[in-house]
Amino acid sequence: MRPATATKLRANAATIHQLGLRHGLHAFALSSEPGELVATLDADRSYFDITSFEADLSSILGAVVEVVPRGPGVDVNETEPLNDLRGAA
Repeated sequence: MRPATATKLRANAATIHQLGLRHGLHAFALSSEPGELVATLDADRSYFDITSFEADLSSILGAVVEVVPRGPGVDVNETEPLNDLRGAA
């Protein structure tokens, strides 16, 4: 599978936010890397939640999605917030 495009991620923002809530992820933004999202991970969650979210969303979109959690020591270029909730898978 190829990485999800920014267009595909924007078009599926509602699905991303809904699925993110189930996995303890929120405040999504697009990264400068193809198929990469930046998100905030709830304090009571772990990297297992991130990998589970990535697998679920990649399956839904038919394209690879990776998540970079915000936090100390994480240097990632956020290009725009993913807050357009009109889209759906």
